[in-house]
Amino acid sequence: MNVPKPEYIDFPGSRTVVVRFSELPVSRMPEAMDRAYRALGEAMQQGAFRPAGPAFSRYESVPDETATFETGFPVEDPLAEAMTVGDVRIVPSELPACTLAISQHVGPYEGLGESWRSFVDQVESEGRTTLMPFWEAYDTEPGPDVDPETLITGLAVPVKDDSNTA
Repeated sequence: MNVPKPEYIDFPGSRTVVVRFSELPVSRMPEAMDRAYRALGEAMQQGAFRPAGPAFSRYESVPDETATFETGFPVEDPLAEAMTVGDVRIVPSELPACTLAISQHVGPYEGLGESWRSFVDQVESEGRTTLMPFWEAYDTEPGPDVDPETLITGLAVPVKDDSNTA
């Protein structure tokens, strides 16, 4: 595992369209995300929204036994109102404007936890405090014909610079 050195950007924020999950057992995340993205895909086909970037998941806290997160897409035009596709509720949300540390994980999703730890350790060793929420962008779309070793996942965490604190 090799996580590139973090870069820091001024992120302007982004409107999003998402499916929210609260205290979902981590073991159920893949199934829940599949259901969410199927519903989001159907909503796109219905013309409810157009993505303005790759799919992502935004976490409100570090997953442990459970995870509270939302998964969806950035959009230029906000969803007019919440909607339901099947039994999946789709809602408008946003990624906050902030100073953002970014990097990438290359490889299977099973290695994401280790990449996140390495990334956060690098950020904190550079005198910055990581904040919530944090998110990951699925820059390579997974699928049956995609080699998991080639998956690229963007890592993003808001930060506060502590190096200038007296």
